[in-house]
Amino acid sequence: MNELKVDRERCTKCGTCLRICPAGIIKFGGDGYPEIAARQGDRCIQCAQCVLFCPACADTLSFMDPQKLVKSADIAMPSAEEAENLLKTRRSIRKFKDERIPRGSFERIFETVRQAPTAVNYQPVRWVVSEDPAKTKEITNLILCWFREEIFKNPTAPGSLLGAAMIAKAKSGEDALLRGAPHVAVAVVPKDHRWPEDGAIALTYLELAAHGLGIGCCWGGYLTMAIRNFAPLREYLGIGEDEHICGAQMMGWPQILPLRQYPPRREAKIHWL
Repeated sequence: MNELKVDRERCTKCGTCLRICPAGIIKFGGDGYPEIAARQGDRCIQCAQCVLFCPACADTLSFMDPQKLVKSADIAMPSAEEAENLLKTRRSIRKFKDERIPRGSFERIFETVRQAPTAVNYQPVRWVVSEDPAKTKEITNLILCWFREEIFKNPTAPGSLLGAAMIAKAKSGEDALLRGAPHVAVAVVPKDHRWPEDGAIALTYLELAAHGLGIGCCWGGYLTMAIRNFAPLREYLGIGEDEHICGAQMMGWPQILPLRQYPPRREAKIHWL
């Protein structure tokens, strides 16, 4: 059971931890200090809001390492314009260098990605990442196998016609599926997870964290469809039947970078209430 630990020398009994707890399980104890209400510790979702928002830095939770906490004032934050520019300059990259992303860069990206919000702080997302470019090429071959299977089933179906075009390009030496990306990252969640969009949020975090490091990404639509419909590819990736494929990103160092920003976009469709 999770336990709220309170430094009584620092705690001012302001009640911030009570107000900020989304589960509503923190109460003032008999001695006037906050505590997790008896028999309600199993309702704690380990979001640590009670710790992070404490103005006196007096709280911690039993599962946390206080040494890893960082004061917000010590974190360098971008200006509003810098943050906006990071988001607005993200482009889909479809030309990649034949160069691997170092493991350290991946680890840095996923250190950011694991901060992505998830429903009830469940943190359900599991990743499958092709670190070896040779494995990525095998993934491409399996997507082509899926298209061949679809063509055999119904040669005139729209997906089959698309597959035929992809196969023709592959025969000519063009990778129109994964665009020559040396890596892919696939996000999955348990099939019974009620909020599969958690995976899409995490994939977006991944794309933006990679962009901040100069690494290009592109959403892998063909890859996602193939994994969802072709058992051999699922087996190759180690994805179980009890898992839902949320989406995928192609990843690599950009071969070409945009020299201008911003492309035309439609006006935001907003219904103000």
